[in-house]
Amino acid sequence: MKKLLLICFTLLVVLIANAQDSTDTPKKFTINAYIKSLQTLTFDKNFKDLVSGNLIHNRINIKWRPSENFTAVAEFRNRLFWGEDVKLTPGFASLLRNENELVNMQKVWINNKALVLHTNVERLYIDYQHSKWNARIGRQRINWGITTTWNPNDIFNTYNFLDFDYEERPGVDGGKVRYMVNSSSNAELAYSNTGKKDGDIAAIKYSLNKWNYDMQLITGWYKNHPTLGAGWAGYIKDAGFKGEVQYFFANKDSAEHFTMTLEGDYMFKKGWYVNVGMLFNNDGLYKPINSWDTINLKLSPENLMPTKWNVIVTTAKEFTPLLSANISMLYAPGTNIFIFFPTLQYNIATNLDVNLVWQSFFAEIRNNFEAVSHRCFLRLKWNF
Repeated sequence: MKKLLLICFTLLVVLIANAQDSTDTPKKFTINAYIKSLQTLTFDKNFKDLVSGNLIHNRINIKWRPSENFTAVAEFRNRLFWGEDVKLTPGFASLLRNENELVNMQKVWINNKALVLHTNVERLYIDYQHSKWNARIGRQRINWGITTTWNPNDIFNTYNFLDFDYEERPGVDGGKVRYMVNSSSNAELAYSNTGKKDGDIAAIKYSLNKWNYDMQLITGWYKNHPTLGAGWAGYIKDAGFKGEVQYFFANKDSAEHFTMTLEGDYMFKKGWYVNVGMLFNNDGLYKPINSWDTINLKLSPENLMPTKWNVIVTTAKEFTPLLSANISMLYAPGTNIFIFFPTLQYNIATNLDVNLVWQSFFAEIRNNFEAVSHRCFLRLKWNF
């Protein structure tokens, strides 16, 4: 797979080099970036045993379009971590690797007990567009999700909704080809490989519009499972209605698996926005736990939440053009887990924003509903 990626990438680079000789379209080179400072405070359930963390996060996005048909993209993520978070987490630097990436294009520049400097090539692909065809190869995000919080259809690169500081979301090494059947339908074939024994993912998605709903049908192979899925987005009167389902067939090593999410949203006249989502994971927990360590928040397409039933309610409001807020509350019945997740955002100046984010986790542990931990984040972001 590595050799295939390198060969295809080299061929496409040659094509782009030839394409730039055309006088019809001038060469276009763009670059944008941001830098963020994120300060983190983590408390235990009684707001004691404070642990602090510090992060300087820079992303550089480069795009080159030598012709109307070709685009080359490279995006780099640079992060400097320091503080008690680094000290108290064994193997901190090793946890920064995206396991969905086949080719290791990360570099740990500094790695000691209290300081880690890490760079990763987040995107590196070439895109070709001609008439009804589009092809892309390299490190990219293959985004098949429709709903907001959980995406069962996103079998290539699942993201964690609690990771608010990763707006671009993770990618994979692979390729995809899309064909526009007509103005309202298209077919897309995608493939990726993580380099692991069961790391192949290959699927076809067919998208169409029917009864004023955008719909998609998915079939393919997720690692060692055949899989089928479907998704939709539309309206019931003035309220948005979305959903996704994904079924993983059983094999000799594991049982069948099914996930489904439903979501509705509505914008009220005074500017209040409300979103309600539900997730069902047939393999999730549905009873109280004995220890918070039982909860695995390392999410995957087969495990979008460790609990069987999950309900999330989010409300958002823009109070002024500069100040906005939202509050998310997640509850998992049966397991009796609750997550409280409010956010404030203020625009200090052009391209300069500050965010205050809070996350509190509660659970029923040994028949006692109690707080588990609390986290406070202060983020300053400058786009340039």
